[in-house]
Amino acid sequence: MQFEYLSLFFIIIIMASIGVILLLRKKDPGTISLSILVATVAVWILAVLLFEFLGTPVFLSALKAINYLCMAAAATAQFYFSLSYANRTRWLSRTTIIFFLLQPAITQILFWVDPLRMIFFNATHEVWHQFNLFYVICLLAGSIVLFIDTFLHKPRSHFFRAGTILLGSFFPLIGSLLLVFSHYPQTNVYISVLSYSLAISGFSYGIFNGSLIETTPSTRELIIESMDDGWMVIDQYDKVIDLNSSAEKKIGLSRERIYGQPVDQILTDWSNIIKSSEGVREMEMRRSTKTKSDWRYLNVRISQLRDKTNKKFGHLIVWRDITERKLSDDARQRARDELFVLLNAISGASSRSMKLEEFLSESIYQILYSFNSQVVAIFLTTDKEEGSRQKLLLKSHLGIPPEYMREINNDTLASSIFDWLANNEENRPLIIENFQISENVPFTLKNIGISCAVMIPLIIYTQHENAVLGCLCLGRNEDVTYTKDEVIRLTTISNQIAALIDSNRRRQFTIALTERQRILRDLHDSVSQKLYGLVALTEAAQAGIEAGSEIPPLQILTRIGENARQAVKEMRLFLYEMQPVDLKEGLVSSLHHRLAAVEGRADIKARLLTDENIQLSKDGEIALYYIAQEALNNILRHAHAKSISVNLKQTRQNVILEIIDDGNGFNIKKIDNSGMGLRNMKERTQQINGKIKIVSAVGKGTKITVTVSRKGRAT
Repeated sequence: MQFEYLSLFFIIIIMASIGVILLLRKKDPGTISLSILVATVAVWILAVLLFEFLGTPVFLSALKAINYLCMAAAATAQFYFSLSYANRTRWLSRTTIIFFLLQPAITQILFWVDPLRMIFFNATHEVWHQFNLFYVICLLAGSIVLFIDTFLHKPRSHFFRAGTILLGSFFPLIGSLLLVFSHYPQTNVYISVLSYSLAISGFSYGIFNGSLIETTPSTRELIIESMDDGWMVIDQYDKVIDLNSSAEKKIGLSRERIYGQPVDQILTDWSNIIKSSEGVREMEMRRSTKTKSDWRYLNVRISQLRDKTNKKFGHLIVWRDITERKLSDDARQRARDELFVLLNAISGASSRSMKLEEFLSESIYQILYSFNSQVVAIFLTTDKEEGSRQKLLLKSHLGIPPEYMREINNDTLASSIFDWLANNEENRPLIIENFQISENVPFTLKNIGISCAVMIPLIIYTQHENAVLGCLCLGRNEDVTYTKDEVIRLTTISNQIAALIDSNRRRQFTIALTERQRILRDLHDSVSQKLYGLVALTEAAQAGIEAGSEIPPLQILTRIGENARQAVKEMRLFLYEMQPVDLKEGLVSSLHHRLAAVEGRADIKARLLTDENIQLSKDGEIALYYIAQEALNNILRHAHAKSISVNLKQTRQNVILEIIDDGNGFNIKKIDNSGMGLRNMKERTQQINGKIKIVSAVGKGTKITVTVSRKGRAT
């Protein structure tokens, strides 16, 4: 007996160790049921040890009751473990759990009620004892069947690696059979305890063995039944012979109802499908079905089934639910359509509006309702002037209460937004999820009634660098943060608005420049002609007087006065219409447009070569542009050149403009400096403290070089 006690103590230590390991590895399948088995065996052993030490008749009855309870509990725990290991826990339901609990509960009632115990636990027959053994043996045999079925579908190598699990499951069954055939006394449970201990050891080794490919095997049946895709097999007679549970849900028919029925009950056009798929091993189609709540969209793939001799014996139909993808695609398409309509509306507003403010105001209306916002504001940068810092100004808004306009127009808010734009090197949008606690929002604006906001930079993307024109700000009074998709669409719209603003500025500049050119041309054709006529009239009168002719002085003076007054009127008008040129797009871009628009269309090869990042004051750029324009006009009118080269260079101190043509050229000594615009070029050069050099010869073309200091003085 001493050896038996030591064995039981040794077994309970092992059980405690395994129990601790199982508690630490709860993530592995089957550990819960195996932990219950370990706890049951441990309680069983403790009960036996207490009986051996106490040995009272009262405790003997309790030990028998514990013995019956532990036998059923251990067998149930092993059966649950087999279900977990075989991935068949879906078989468990509330009904099955109640059934497994019912037998131990009835056993305890029959045992502790004296009249019933005399009937069912009679020492002669022990009817319930035999029934309890039969119940335990059935559970153990069921677990073995589950293990065998799992291992039969696996490669032999897996069986050798995890064979201890299958081997361990046999020990409790062998121990229970020994109790049946040897009529082993009820109180002697050493064989049962030992058999379950060996089973636990085998189960634990099989689970914790690191060389296993899979801790819990996955069978073909499990995979097919757990597939999200519907799986259906059609035989050669076009009848349904197999399908999984997912297919039942997708077609809305139970397995019992559809099994063995013609497939055309599901696919009404099956005959047409078969005819169209002749010679095709696989085909795909779309279907939609109406459920109780909504529509479901399915992708149906039909494949031919062939045996080893390539003989067709049926079809496999796979039903894939694409409802979420379909709805997502539809939502994205609607968003793209809405974005396209919105971009067209904004472009239309740009073409209709005469002023920038009108365009921005109409664009804001479109954005406000399209993005479910309550506040929209557009800030634009001011022109960068020498010696002054660029600023942001509120150009248009909607939804801002009047009492907050002073705060909105405050330089502090505009400066903070401008600093964010300047430091935002990647030009990323800023999403303010909580307007009340954000550090980027001034305290006085937190009561404006906005819950969340988003700020999108207005960027012009050019070939060399990106220019920031301003910022688009939106706000909501609902706790619904702007989504990623909304921010992407807003970024696209912001880019469109920025491009239209830049295009509008370029268009206005082009219009102004064209108008100035027209005024200059009209000035030459009208005022200059009148002045020439006035000079001719006075010279003719002077010549007549000197020759002694009778010329009526009143008539001559009247005509001279009329011409002079008309010339003065037109000159004042042209001076009023003339405005200083503002080269917002830069000198290089203006020269490029000039060459493309004038010389390029006159079949003259025009080339512009320029250094990068030309740095010059605005007055210097305007002067160089007019000098280049005057020189190009002279070449176009008088030189009859075939090619023109305009070079703009930059040194450490100067900016050099060179205009070279291969035209007729002229003799500089014989040319009148007041003609051909040379005087204007020289005067403009002197105004910016520059130097001009003209090199020309008859038949050898002309080269004009203008040197201007980057700091304002020529060196």
